Amino acid sequence: MLVLLNTVVVKLPDVARLPPGLEPLNGATPAGVLKAGAELYAKHPRLEYDRPDIAEWYCSLLAAKVPGVGGVLFEKVGDRYVGRLAEAPFPLLARLYKMQRDGFSIEDEANRTVWYPAKRVLAAAAVR
Repeated sequence: MLVLLNTVVVKLPDVARLPPGLEPLNGATPAGVLKAGAELYAKHPRLEYDRPDIAEWYCSLLAAKVPGVGGVLFEKVGDRYVGRLAEAPFPLLARLYKMQRDGFSIEDEANRTVWYPAKRVLAAAAVR
């Protein structure tokens, strides 16, 4: 399984063990997992680059709590981080993952195909 974390595609392992001390997150709701991600980003603003081990674990937890999630974007808003979920079809994630694995930056493509459309949907929903 693949999950887009900001602008990095994370390939999930078959089994991801929860780091010691974080066992309570097993019982967290999807909203609680999203909040935990925001707290992780407050401590590690470049989580997907600086702590890929934690990023992989976090994406595994998110995928377990929100089946079918394609991606999650964490952005700093004021003095805190806010997470936003998005759908992304597997073929798109696979293409982005291949580009990334081949050494290409996927930031522009991830923004164009996942995050900009997701922002437009949110903006349209807010207007209603």
